[in-house]
Amino acid sequence: MRHGSRALAAGTCAFHNRIVARGSLSAAGRQDRPLVLIIDEDETVRDLYGHWFVAHGFEVMCAIGIRGLALALRMECPQLIVTELRARDLTLSHVVARLRSNTATRCIPVIVVTKSCDPRALHAAKAEGATVVLRKFGDFQELQTWVTALCG
Repeated sequence: MRHGSRALAAGTCAFHNRIVARGSLSAAGRQDRPLVLIIDEDETVRDLYGHWFVAHGFEVMCAIGIRGLALALRMECPQLIVTELRARDLTLSHVVARLRSNTATRCIPVIVVTKSCDPRALHAAKAEGATVVLRKFGDFQELQTWVTALCG
């Protein structure tokens, strides 16, 4: 396990990491820290975005695949979801359908981060229900602008 994080095992093929700023494990779970759910297969990507969100005052939960999403939404209700277009057995349409089917999660904004430069794919992501589509590993200033706008 990495310094500054703890893992919660659940199920057989889904897991979550709570990434917490160093020395602040006692602060994790405080109601004044908005929760963001990051869905990405790549651990490096989850860590990169997770640490960025922690540094900006968020609590972070990470998931992989449809089982990870289902477990995460049963555990807690995030204020924001960051996901890639496609991850293992999970597509953006799965994420949006799962969120929109429940009144508690219906209005959660979804930021899609993607490596794709194809305008059709980016337009399709918006049509499937993404709140905003950003370039993966792109300008973190743009990410911060959207996060501020969406989470106040």
